[in-house]
Amino acid sequence: MKVLITDKNNNEYSIDYTVGSSLAETIMSSNIGEDVQPFAICGFNCSCRTCHALIEEKYFDALPSIEEDEEYLLNTSLYREDNSRLCCQIKMTEKLDGMKIKIPSNF
Repeated sequence: MKVLITDKNNNEYSIDYTVGSSLAETIMSSNIGEDVQPFAICGFNCSCRTCHALIEEKYFDALPSIEEDEEYLLNTSLYREDNSRLCCQIKMTEKLDGMKIKIPSNF
């Protein structure tokens, strides 16, 4: 299964993922380069918002609900959009195969 990542410089990558891993772990283990850095500097603990990403909206129903900590961090961002999520809070499932993700140039 794959996700499609567009990094901060609009480079596109197709990345394999393991069901059950987080989207942040998937991105970090992919070695796609410095164009997603800094990324997940809190160690996937939902405390920094550096794994902020824009998720393809047609996949929103397949994502877990936004919990209070993630909502708070996203609300403190000047760059939040309707399709913003934190990658550390998204567990990969079969339903997310083919999902497109954009890493914003600012967080």
